[in-house]
Amino acid sequence: EVLTGQVRTSVLVLFAGVGVLLAIACFNVANMLLARSALRQREIAIRASLGAGRWAIARSMLVESLLLAGVGGALGLGLARGSLDALLAVAPANMLGVSELFIDRRVLIYAFGVSLATGAIAGLAPAILFARRSMADALRTRGSKVGHAPRVRQGLVVVQVAMTVVLLCGAGVLVRTLIALDRAHMGFDAHDVLTMSVAVSPARYTAERCREFYREAVARVRALPGVETAAAGISLPMIGSPRGGTSFHELGTPERPASERPTTVVRMVAPGYFHTLRIPVLRGREFTDADNANPMAGFVVNETFARTYFSGRDPFASSISVWMMADNPYLPIIGVVGDVSEGSVRSTPKPTVFYSHGRMTWSTMTLFVRARQPESFVRQVTAALHELDPTLVVSNVRTIESALAESLARERISALISTSFGVGGLLLAALGLYGLLAYLVAERTKDIGIRIALGAPLARITGSVVAGGLALVAIGAAIGIAGSLLLLRSLGTLLFGVTPYDVPTYAIVVVLLGVIAALASYLPARRAARIEPLTALRQE
Repeated sequence: EVLTGQVRTSVLVLFAGVGVLLAIACFNVANMLLARSALRQREIAIRASLGAGRWAIARSMLVESLLLAGVGGALGLGLARGSLDALLAVAPANMLGVSELFIDRRVLIYAFGVSLATGAIAGLAPAILFARRSMADALRTRGSKVGHAPRVRQGLVVVQVAMTVVLLCGAGVLVRTLIALDRAHMGFDAHDVLTMSVAVSPARYTAERCREFYREAVARVRALPGVETAAAGISLPMIGSPRGGTSFHELGTPERPASERPTTVVRMVAPGYFHTLRIPVLRGREFTDADNANPMAGFVVNETFARTYFSGRDPFASSISVWMMADNPYLPIIGVVGDVSEGSVRSTPKPTVFYSHGRMTWSTMTLFVRARQPESFVRQVTAALHELDPTLVVSNVRTIESALAESLARERISALISTSFGVGGLLLAALGLYGLLAYLVAERTKDIGIRIALGAPLARITGSVVAGGLALVAIGAAIGIAGSLLLLRSLGTLLFGVTPYDVPTYAIVVVLLGVIAALASYLPARRAARIEPLTALRQE
């Protein structure tokens, strides 16, 4: 729970996607095995008439499917081992909180068990259908191309299409979530800002010396050629765990019990913080160097704080006391700034009070440097800092853009894998549809040849095959949409800016499925239209 608590839902959703994709593959293989058993039924019937038991033959068919599944599982393990490094390369480094991932004995046993289960499921349908079939009927048929459980095969295709729709709809809403997160309003300008964590020793730095160190450090970095501006703050905005909160009291209002007091998030920032990150100052002003030198400087609050606790009133006419230190005097509000979410772009902005670093000094701060091509300033900035203190600890050097990209890595990998599952399911469903229609066309070769000989338009023959395929797809799509409406509600906590019932996503899935299904249906239909009547009649 400690390691995977934050990714539990994502992992379970992806695991369910694996299961659905495996089920689609099972249905596809079962469909092909049904076609294969149909072509061999006269041969099998003759073997049965010579003494082979019905269930013995069914078991031999089951063994064939198990062999296919075993070989497929072995190839899959090899592919998994080769692709594991590529998958981990696009995953966030701390996604699962473990040092490495590898295919061990447990994974091998799991994959072997899944392969056997796949073979059993895929081979069970043709084995059962064969066991129920009359041997006499099989022997009486002339030719090998006879109907064999067409409704079962059509049903398998419908189920494949339905499951594919669920996968595609799930992948679609996750992709749209990622797009919404990338485009979300952050409240500050993350472009061209270099950040680094700077820590001084609390044992060596008094509060006064710590304040002077960061003032001098910011001044030196601002003086570097090419640097537009610089500032310091307690941490990166919108990234990491949300800041803790505390209660406060407004001067002149009745005292409340501790459990009923209004609360606020608290951040410590140095002068120039809002200007450097381009957080808009909506009213009043931000902190200055004079405020930083004055422990009695006032507070800056965000827009949500002003709207929540001073609705319809002037916040600058009030003074507040925030319970953060041993001494919590009432200080005026000197500025109102724009909102920035805490912890994640998913979070709604919370009421926030900003302390001047001079009022509440902190030994570990995050330095923000705005410059063009900020990565090129890493060496110059760290050198300027080490000139002040050679023992200074500088870490987490990165741009805000890269930090934001890393914070979205979990959503990105979920969308990537879900999309690959959806595309894989779509290809399997299209292959299953193509296989079914190609088999039916081959089975009806004589019938189609007679119709062509009697003058049936080729367009009608082509249309009938395509219409038959699209009818199966339409039924499967309807079932899949209904299933998506029911099942995708479980994605609620993973979504942002989109609902599980997103109409555009469903519409795109249906159109995409229709195009692929039309192509998969057209290829057998074109083959049917090219049948030569004399050739078809000679086959008997």
